Amino acid sequence: MKYILYIILSIAMLSCSTLGSYKTEGVKSKLISSEEKESIIKTTRHQFRTGPPGEAYYYYMVGYKAELDGKWEMALEYYRKASELDPSSSYLKIRIGYILLRMGKVKEATELAEGIVKQFPDNIAALKLLGQLYNGQKRKEDAIEIYKRIIKINPDDTESHLFLGVLYASVKKYDKAIDTLKKLLVKKPDNLMALYYIASIYFDKRDFQNAEKYFNKCLEIKPDFDTAYFNLALINELKGNSAKAIEYYNKAATLNPHNIEARERLSRMYLKEERIEEAIKELKKLSHELPKNIDIHKRLGLLYMDQKKYEKAIEEFQIVKKAQPRDVVARYYISIALEELKRYDMAIKEIKELLDIQPKNLNALLHLAYLYTETERYEEAIKTYDELLGIEKKADFYIFKALNYLKLNKLKEAEKTLLMASKDYPDNAEVFFNLAIIYEKMNRFEDMVKALKKTIKLDPEHADALNYLGYSYADRGINLQEALELIQKALSLKPDSGYIIDSLGWVYYKLGKYEKALKELKRALNYVENDPVIYDHIGDVYLKLGNRKKALKAYKKALEFHEKEKGIKEKIEKKIRNLVHEDNS
Repeated sequence: MKYILYIILSIAMLSCSTLGSYKTEGVKSKLISSEEKESIIKTTRHQFRTGPPGEAYYYYMVGYKAELDGKWEMALEYYRKASELDPSSSYLKIRIGYILLRMGKVKEATELAEGIVKQFPDNIAALKLLGQLYNGQKRKEDAIEIYKRIIKINPDDTESHLFLGVLYASVKKYDKAIDTLKKLLVKKPDNLMALYYIASIYFDKRDFQNAEKYFNKCLEIKPDFDTAYFNLALINELKGNSAKAIEYYNKAATLNPHNIEARERLSRMYLKEERIEEAIKELKKLSHELPKNIDIHKRLGLLYMDQKKYEKAIEEFQIVKKAQPRDVVARYYISIALEELKRYDMAIKEIKELLDIQPKNLNALLHLAYLYTETERYEEAIKTYDELLGIEKKADFYIFKALNYLKLNKLKEAEKTLLMASKDYPDNAEVFFNLAIIYEKMNRFEDMVKALKKTIKLDPEHADALNYLGYSYADRGINLQEALELIQKALSLKPDSGYIIDSLGWVYYKLGKYEKALKELKRALNYVENDPVIYDHIGDVYLKLGNRKKALKAYKKALEFHEKEKGIKEKIEKKIRNLVHEDNS
C-alpha cells in the first residue's frame, strides 16, 4: 500500500502526525481600543460574504488574522470569544476545530467535531473536518462512513469521492475503491486524479494490464504527467521489459528533471543492462541535484572501479571521505584504486588510516598484508598475518604467512607455520599442498610426495597436486606410467593449463616418446609464451631428435626468460656451452 498511503497523505490538508510537530506560540492577548475594533470591522467586513454578527464578527476577524500569522493560541482565544457571542454558528465551531487540530489537540478537536455533526448532521464542512480527524487517527472505517454520508448529501462532491476511494484502498477494499472512483468518472470522465488513483490501486493489486490502461488515460488528459510515466516504467521493469522501462524513466526524468526517483531507477536499469557509461551519466546528474547525497558518490566510485577508471574512482571516494571521515568503505576502495595505479605507499597509508578507525577490520588487514607482499616487505606482511590470526584463525592466513617466509627463504619457519595449520585444519587440502611446495624447496622428496598424496586424498580433483606429483615423478624418471596417469587426470580438470601440458610433454620425453613430447610442448607455448622451463624442455627434445640447431635456438629462448625460474640460468648456459663446444670440436 505504499502508493495508496502516499496518495492519502497528498490529499489530506493536514495530518495529525504533521500537526503534532507544530510548535504553538504562547501569545498573550492584548487589550484593543474601541477605535481599533471599529477600524478592523470596517476594513475586513467586505472581504467576507457572510460572518458572525456584531461584536462576534470583530473577534472572528482578529482570530482570523492570528490564524493567518500562525498564532494558533491567539486565534483559538478569539474564535472562542466569537463563538460565545454567536453559539449558533457552526462555521466558528469548525474554525475552532481546525485550530485545535493544528495545535495537535486531536482528541479535543474530534470531540468538538462530533458535537458539531450531532448538532448539524448535514453540515458538509463539519463532516469533512471529522473525516479528516478520523483518518489522521487511523480510524479508517469511521472515516469511510463519514465520507459516505457526505456523498449521500452531495453526490457531486468530487473531493469526497476521491477521499473515499483512497480510504477503501487503504483498508484493501480494492473493488469498493475502484467502484467509488469509477462512479466519479461517470460524472467527470476527465478527472485526472480519479484516473490516477484507479491506476495506482490496480498497481497495488498487481493488475498491471489495467494499471497501464489507466496510467495511459492519465497521459491522454495530461501528456506531461511525469508521475504516470514513472509508474508505467515501474510496471515494465516488474514485467522484465527493460527497454520500455528505460524509455519511460527517461520520459519522466525529461519532463521533470527534479524527479530524483526516476533518475535513480534509470541508473539502476542501465546498470542491470550493463550500460555503465549511461548509468554514470545519470548518477552524475543526480549528484548535481543532490550534492549532499554521499551514497551517489559511493556508487559512482564503484562504477569507475568497475571500468578501471581508478583516478575518477578516487575522486568520488575522496568526496565521501571528506563528508564522512570515518567511512571505512570509501577508504578501502581508495586504497585498492591506489594499488591498481601502483601507488603502493599511498595505498598502505590509506589502509593504515582505515585501521586506526577499525583496528580489527579483517579485509583491511588482509589487504595491507597483500600490499606488503607486493612491495617485498615480507617481514611486515608476516606480522600482519599474525595480527589476523590473533583476531580469527583461518587456514588461508597460515598459508599466506608461510609463503612470505618462503619469499625470505626461511623454509623452516614456513614448514613450522604450515604444520601448525595442519593441526588446526587437518582436512584442508591447500595446507598440505603448500607444505609439499616447501618440502620440495627443502629437497625433502619423500616428505613432499607424502604431502601431495595427502592433498589428493583430501581432494581427488586437485589438478595442481596431481600435476605436481606427476611432474616430480617424471623429472626423476620414476613411476612414469603413474606419472602419465596423474598428469592426464590433471589435464582433464584443467585442459587449458600450459604448465600441465608441459608436464605431459615432459613425461612423454621421459618415456622416450619424443615426437609426442615435442607436439605437447609446442602446444604448451600457446598458453604460456615466456616460460624458460618449457623452452628448456623443447631444447632437450630437439637434442634427442638430433636437431641441434633448433635445440640451441630453444635454449637461447629459455635464457631470455631466465629471471622467471630461479637457478635455471646456469643450467641453460651450461647446455649452450656444451652444444657449441661439441659443434666446434
